[in-house]
Amino acid sequence: MNLNFFFFLLISLNFSCEEHKIPATNPVKEYTEEIEHVKAFAKQHSYNQEIAFMIDYSLHSGLNRFFVVDLKKGTIIKKGLVCHGSCKGKNTSGTATVFSNTSDSYCTTLGMAVVGERAYSKWGKNYKYWLDGLENANSNLRKRVVVLHAWEHVPDKEMYPNPLALSWGCPTVSIKFLDELDILLKEHDKVLLYSFEAHP
Repeated sequence: MNLNFFFFLLISLNFSCEEHKIPATNPVKEYTEEIEHVKAFAKQHSYNQEIAFMIDYSLHSGLNRFFVVDLKKGTIIKKGLVCHGSCKGKNTSGTATVFSNTSDSYCTTLGMAVVGERAYSKWGKNYKYWLDGLENANSNLRKRVVVLHAWEHVPDKEMYPNPLALSWGCPTVSIKFLDELDILLKEHDKVLLYSFEAHP
């Protein structure tokens, strides 16, 4: 084979591969600091020290930002999509910018919470989990009926750059993902849910 033709073919193949690469949508982050914070909180206040849930609301809603964490290993073992609150039109983009603990705000609330009892829901497969805020910043979760529930219009796969629909403040996930969380919550009690905005 002609050497010049060989190099031309090699370069052409490289360009072809580059053109068809699918860009990574979800930034690679280990969340070491956040996981250590949850571990310390769980130990100090006698909450579940095996698993926990975390939501990084600094991420776009079309990306997986709900994480199931193995606290013993300090690793993320499961990811899923989750809606954020509309804040009555203040959160119009795919990324949450406004948060509130105020009743009737329809906003997502940040902070450490514990997953409470399983109860009936008119959404998804008709069950939900109550959430109880453990900090002043999220003390009104139960009063506001901010619960962990599912909705059939939340997909199972990332949809970035398209955003998810907005909730009224509830962390709303897909039916399949809530079923997976449900299995864990039937095996573990006093599971923490940490909602935060990660720093770059």
